Amino acid sequence: MLKRFIWIALLLPLSITSLSAQTVTLNGYLTEEGSGEALIGGTVYVPEAEAGAYTNEYGFWSITIPPGDYTVIFKYLGYLSDTVSISLTENTTLDRPLKPEGTELATVEITAEDLAAKEDVQSTRMGAIKMNMKEISLVPVLGGETDVLKVMQLMPGVSQGTEGTTGMFVRGGDADQNLVLLDEAIVYNTGHLFGFFSVFNPDALKDMTMIKGAFPAQYGGRLSSVLDLRTKEGNLNKFHVKGGIGLLSSRLNIEGPIIKDRLSFSIAGRRTYIDQVFKTVGINIPYYFYDLNGKMNFKISNKDRIYFSTYVGDDVLKVSEEIASDDEQDTTSTSTDLFNFGFELGNTTQTLRWNHLFSEKLFANFSLIHTTFNYNIRGSFVDNSILITSRIRDLGAKADFDWFVSPKTHVKFGAGSIYHRFRPNVVSTAGEISDFLSSQQGSLINNQELYAYGGVDHEFSNRFKVNTGLRLSSALTVGSTFYPGLEPRISGRFTTSEYSSVKASYSRMYQYMHRVSSSTIALPTDLWYPVTEQVVPQNADQFAVGFHQFIPKARLSIEIEGYYKRLRNLIEYREGAQLVLNDNFEEDLVNGTGDSYGMEVLLRRKRGRLSGWIGYTLSWSTRQFDELNNGQRYWARYDRRHDLSVVSILELSKRISLSGVFIYQNGSRFTAQVGQYFQPNATLTGVDVIPIYTDRNAIRMAPTHRLDLNLVIKSDPLNDNDEPKRFKTEWHIGAYNVYNRASPFRINIETTDTGYKYTQPGLFGLVPFVAFNFEY
Repeated sequence: MLKRFIWIALLLPLSITSLSAQTVTLNGYLTEEGSGEALIGGTVYVPEAEAGAYTNEYGFWSITIPPGDYTVIFKYLGYLSDTVSISLTENTTLDRPLKPEGTELATVEITAEDLAAKEDVQSTRMGAIKMNMKEISLVPVLGGETDVLKVMQLMPGVSQGTEGTTGMFVRGGDADQNLVLLDEAIVYNTGHLFGFFSVFNPDALKDMTMIKGAFPAQYGGRLSSVLDLRTKEGNLNKFHVKGGIGLLSSRLNIEGPIIKDRLSFSIAGRRTYIDQVFKTVGINIPYYFYDLNGKMNFKISNKDRIYFSTYVGDDVLKVSEEIASDDEQDTTSTSTDLFNFGFELGNTTQTLRWNHLFSEKLFANFSLIHTTFNYNIRGSFVDNSILITSRIRDLGAKADFDWFVSPKTHVKFGAGSIYHRFRPNVVSTAGEISDFLSSQQGSLINNQELYAYGGVDHEFSNRFKVNTGLRLSSALTVGSTFYPGLEPRISGRFTTSEYSSVKASYSRMYQYMHRVSSSTIALPTDLWYPVTEQVVPQNADQFAVGFHQFIPKARLSIEIEGYYKRLRNLIEYREGAQLVLNDNFEEDLVNGTGDSYGMEVLLRRKRGRLSGWIGYTLSWSTRQFDELNNGQRYWARYDRRHDLSVVSILELSKRISLSGVFIYQNGSRFTAQVGQYFQPNATLTGVDVIPIYTDRNAIRMAPTHRLDLNLVIKSDPLNDNDEPKRFKTEWHIGAYNVYNRASPFRINIETTDTGYKYTQPGLFGLVPFVAFNFEY
């Protein structure tokens, strides 16, 4: 069966009916008027030919149709649509800029959102979530800081980990099974402040897409999801400044042309200043984080463009204690450091991309990618010092091609390589501490990933459309062990009406690395390791079926999907295993399997005075390891039976809006101690206390629910002459957890007269916030 599928996937492009020689190709770029930013996922439609196309990740589109007189319609959510009449006699390039819409379009009956929702119904995409930054900015989150990862946690199928953190557990997977890409570069550490804030500055981002199933063939390397983030390219025509001041951090974004219409830049920075604020009142909080995003966009010609983007982010903690030293021979006193401790935890990424148009139908992107992740823990006390560090460095190269064969056929193919260098557990010590913790360089572990892929999206009829793909992945370890991976992908849709369809998909994913974590929150001691001779790759198969419906009059889209996922070669650690400073980690690993299945419902309204979504997930997630829990299957830690999110955005007027978030979800699971017994110790001079536990993860924490509110007040966008103002402001005033019901954060065990009592203290009660944003 698998061999037959592979042959079908490879031969499908050759079996497509050849086009008539009497055709011409119309292509171009869809951009934002004024800035020149590419519009990703925009719609180009030619009604007379019943042909259309989506713009790719760089705004490029192509349609091949017979010569003739046509009307070409350009649409993108949040922008004014554009219509062009054209007479086609030969291949033609038609670049179009779209203008951001104003409030005057609120009464237009057919909108870009309506067309996009209709095409979502008619596409083969499943388990995909696409959001624009304007929508994300209105959703209230902890501290009033816009956070793309926490907004993703509000979607069905995406569960949060610990309260307030940015960890994502997608369709029963683990947190390290999410592929997070920033301008195509892998981001290993996605959280600041132990995971309570994401590393992504919202002012630097322009587009975000999350995929939970029906994975396109170009994505791989993780089992559960793909989060693809794209940053702003920089305004090609005029300078633009945007920023914000919140309770925890401030940010600033500056973009503009270096050479008008040819070369532009964008720089965005963010930093916490909580350490500086508290210092003014005599309180020392020795922690801060910062981010810096930069990008340059060079339009060489109509066929060639170059992009260079970079990201640098770090968490810094420095703690010190001093003791006074008085010299009997001198009346002056000095102070010396008794204790110093600190850590740094950071990512850097650089991506160099070249877009080239080989023909009117063939678009190519070539990328060189560099990524680093490292943490440094430093400490000194009296005459002792210690440094613990871990590093990852990736060097990658890839080529991706878009071939717009015809309006009914789109082919994507490409290949790439990533060279990983892992050096975990580097230790340097001095003083007496070196007697029991000696210095070590840590093992240098190299790993090479190679892949090639091809995918075809073909519409067989107005009702039936299929996307087939095949990804060939592999990893070469230090010991020359070669792990190949065959990853077939297929998804299809059958339209039952103009605005409804039934979809189904299957995909296989391989993962060639894993993360060692000793806590439920992100700590600097979390380590990434590649596959080795003893640690084999993880893989997963996922099946999904769904029903998609769009109701034009209500502007409401409905998505219902059911899924089943089988995970293999999952990794856990033996009871009592040493997770930190362990170079022989392979000996403490055990392998097992997992199953997850469930149903997701998403009701979403993107436009109108009342917009937002309702997401509900009913799911089960289990694990089975021969060496854990007596070999019996057990519930995964973040198995949450019910997960409900309600997000609403109400536009009270052109300047004032009110948004709210309500969440209800079952608690995570834990292994409880239910008793203890006594037995004589080995010397027979006393007794040992032996605890008695339940089965692994047998007890569920209490369910949690909360309400968040956010009031947004914008300045008047027009001046006295009814012209747009150059300087605009907005205030965000709201509260996280309005009715002050703290969600359980950890488990405390207390001894009572009758046995044991567990308490579940919360972390965050009512947290009011205020933030000020500006744009010039």
